[in-house]
Amino acid sequence: MDVLYAFIKSQELRALIEPTSPRPDAATAIFNLPDYRVTGTEVLSFGQRRIRVVATTEAGCPSCGVISTRAHSRRPQRLRDIPVAGPVEVVWAKRRFFCDEYLCPRRTFTEETTQVPRRARSTRRLREALVAAVIGSGRAAAEAAASFGVSWWLVQRALDSAALTLPD
Repeated sequence: MDVLYAFIKSQELRALIEPTSPRPDAATAIFNLPDYRVTGTEVLSFGQRRIRVVATTEAGCPSCGVISTRAHSRRPQRLRDIPVAGPVEVVWAKRRFFCDEYLCPRRTFTEETTQVPRRARSTRRLREALVAAVIGSGRAAAEAAASFGVSWWLVQRALDSAALTLPD
């Protein structure tokens, strides 16, 4: 009987953790950041919204490419993102994983996604929106920075990386 009770309890716990539907929840669908799931939101006192997210993709070791499932730890990482009806602060619960390949020199690594590459502090869609605001509309970098609520340096770095990807 105890084994059956433990099995039922473990299934209930798993049902609370794993998503039961292939469709995202409403908050994730509205936020619309690919490869992320919204876990919580809060409105701060000065009108800014804080959105807590977790990555939904599998993490592979950058050295050997082995997909890992053993999490080492989590740490919150603040990200800048496009303003949606006001300023938004994204807090990503970024995971550090153990590399399961015993020959790999790298023992742990952090996850990365296409929207937030390694060492990035802003989303790719914000950088693309900044480049489009400057190049597409002909606005100055300082003006685009002020309208998006970011620094001039971020706009300049986004423009520099976009210029490096232009064809010859």
